[in-house]
Amino acid sequence: MILLLLPMKSARPSGGDAPFAELPVSVMCLSPEGEILDANRMAIKLMGEIQPGKSNVAEIMHGLGYPILDWLTRTATEENAVPRSEFLRLSRQDKEVFVQVTLNRVTWKGRICLIAVLNDATELKTLEAQFVQGQKMQAVGQLAGGVAHDFNNLLTAISGHCDLLLLRHDQNDPNYSDLVQINQNANRAAALVSQLLAFSRKQTLQPEVLDLRDTISDLIHLLNRLVGEKVRLTLSHDPVLKPVRADKRQLEQVFMNLVVNARDAMPEGGEVRIETEVVSLTELLRRDRATVQPGEYVTVKVIDSGTGIPTDKLQKVFEPFYTTKRTGEGTGLGLSTVYGIVKQTGGFIFVDSIQGKGTEFTVYLPISTTPQKIDQDIASLPENPTSRQGEGVVLLVEDEAPVRAFATRALRLKGYTVLESGSAEEALRLLEDGSVHVDAFVTDVVMPGMDGPTWVRKAMGTRPNVRVIFMSGYTEGVFGDSGPEIANSTFLPKPFSLTQLTEAVFNQLN
Repeated sequence: MILLLLPMKSARPSGGDAPFAELPVSVMCLSPEGEILDANRMAIKLMGEIQPGKSNVAEIMHGLGYPILDWLTRTATEENAVPRSEFLRLSRQDKEVFVQVTLNRVTWKGRICLIAVLNDATELKTLEAQFVQGQKMQAVGQLAGGVAHDFNNLLTAISGHCDLLLLRHDQNDPNYSDLVQINQNANRAAALVSQLLAFSRKQTLQPEVLDLRDTISDLIHLLNRLVGEKVRLTLSHDPVLKPVRADKRQLEQVFMNLVVNARDAMPEGGEVRIETEVVSLTELLRRDRATVQPGEYVTVKVIDSGTGIPTDKLQKVFEPFYTTKRTGEGTGLGLSTVYGIVKQTGGFIFVDSIQGKGTEFTVYLPISTTPQKIDQDIASLPENPTSRQGEGVVLLVEDEAPVRAFATRALRLKGYTVLESGSAEEALRLLEDGSVHVDAFVTDVVMPGMDGPTWVRKAMGTRPNVRVIFMSGYTEGVFGDSGPEIANSTFLPKPFSLTQLTEAVFNQLN
């Protein structure tokens, strides 16, 4: 940038001087002590409320990591210094503004001054922050998914061996209640792991066609208990509400988290409104780095009349571990979990807020064109021990020894012959013997060396009629967008119980 400064009539050029005032860039004249000697119109517009001759940049600009006056003093004392730019944040109350400031030392009538050229860098810094946030979300998501995968293996072994013990104890046994407690706490741990997977958008969904009026009505009693006596909960439904396809349990978690956040924003009480509406978008909706495609959506709004969220914090509410609550009152995972569930469902979520007036969260869910039916998934099978016995030969491939031990005993208890293998390579070597008959493969998906789908494809070359059950602490998304592409296969998410495992094998073989 080439800046031509016209001769000034005095040490402090007058803001009324037309050539200076109308320069097409933001320019200020500063003293080494930070006093704003003069500023043209574009600088005043960018900076906000400043008064040349009275305002000091040290009160207006921040973000160097050290006092801004040190930077000014250093620049003023270096005679042949090359102009250097710094990115600073302005202390404006109405919005967040970043500026790129370039200083140049000049001497006018024996007095040292600093010419500051300012460029609005808000969009650049916003893009930079979005990129950094995207990388951070991806990294934390991968970490959460990996931790959840390992925990699911541990929980499968814990709950599975607990199921085996429960089979050998009746309710009159003094150890029975202890075993039930272990089982229940393992299930609670599984729910926490599910929340981690929801945050990382890797949880197993059990989608079904839902009418949100019924879903919210089933939940309303619990929501009323959550908000307490000081908060009034009201519902408003679109009379022609259309169905959506989503996991009912996960969607309920979304609504509960949003309502609890609304309640916490109104410590003195107030009203929380839940509104549903069918929205038809005829053109792209671009907002908050998201692009919503044209089409029909059901929107669910959760509106409170609480304290609101400051503008500079509004775009951070979905970040993991970020919370506006006091220490000890929030984990910072609630809204990030909501975001993960909504995105994995194929929807969008946006937030609007005005301090002192309230906050509005809007969830967009695409309309479902699938006829409503009862979707049954292996994970939803009854927990009561089944008496159904099976028969057949099962090749169990699992690299985690505790999980393999539990699954082997569970299947043998139900009458199956089980061949164990700790790796895909070992399983393929076993199958090289043509006299070995196998009816079903039960295999982990992610293993050291060759993964589950890869070895199964190789084995199916000579054994095309074998039934397959894939199991994983991740979700079906571990296969990629196209799925495992293997005939006669199904998916069993970890952690699973003894009943779910044996029922999955029974259903595949019968």
